[in-house]
Amino acid sequence: MLPETERETERRKRLTSLITRHQRQIFAYIYTLVPNRDDAEDLLQETNLVICEKFDEFKEGTDFVAWACQIAWWRIRYARQRFARSRVVFNQDVLEAVAQTAVELAPELDERHEALAHCLQKLHPRDRELILTRYEPGNSVAEAARRTGRTLEAAYKALHRLRKLLFDCVTHHLESAPAP
Repeated sequence: MLPETERETERRKRLTSLITRHQRQIFAYIYTLVPNRDDAEDLLQETNLVICEKFDEFKEGTDFVAWACQIAWWRIRYARQRFARSRVVFNQDVLEAVAQTAVELAPELDERHEALAHCLQKLHPRDRELILTRYEPGNSVAEAARRTGRTLEAAYKALHRLRKLLFDCVTHHLESAPAP
């Protein structure tokens, strides 16, 4: 039997590994249910704290993402009063339906995300920089054009071409991937 400090060290390693590996999925789940990115990031941090506090309740061998998303769900419900002033507020039934759909789509979205990362690596570095800069939160096409040394018109044309190229690449990658 392991001494208490070694068990605690192993527990922390497992917790850190699971949170790190699944952070993107948990954030994506939260972001589908709240009005804006800043709120989603705040709720992710709150969710992470609760995950750390309640990690002893997690049953090894079960679905960590589902467990973490359930914690996020309760954090979102608790925080809904803050969002009540938002222009778009969904009733509880709609929120629950969206939450369920987000959980069901998580594996497909992970596959798409991996395919997109693969396809982005195939792009010329200047094109990859244009796409990544454009989709950084708060950035515009003008900023992406400036950073890549393009005119605004050239940036719009390049983005249109690159979106189509990435869409086709992701579609092809997913179609040619072996079935699970």
